[in-house]
Amino acid sequence: MITEKFTLPDGIEYEGKIHREVEIRPQKVRDSIDAMENERAQTNEAYLGLAILAGQILCLGDIPKEKITAELLMELSDDDMIEINQGLARLRNRVKSFREENKGK
Repeated sequence: MITEKFTLPDGIEYEGKIHREVEIRPQKVRDSIDAMENERAQTNEAYLGLAILAGQILCLGDIPKEKITAELLMELSDDDMIEINQGLARLRNRVKSFREENKGK
């Protein structure tokens, strides 16, 4: 699986420690479906985006995967979200390149 790793400029505080290292994978249909099970995501597009993103994040520092939620991600700074969006763009480009290189194989 193609993933993207990067470091957040500010990071997120969890249990008294700042967590900055992120690994993210491409969005899957299950991320959207799982996110829509959250009542708040059903009526708030921005929250839906965070819920989908939470599913894509494989790791965020030492935070347990099950604790990486839209609620937690609401504590990110604007600078961190900019970095995440740039990481997602790099990931999409890498996936696109991989698919183009492997066409017809």
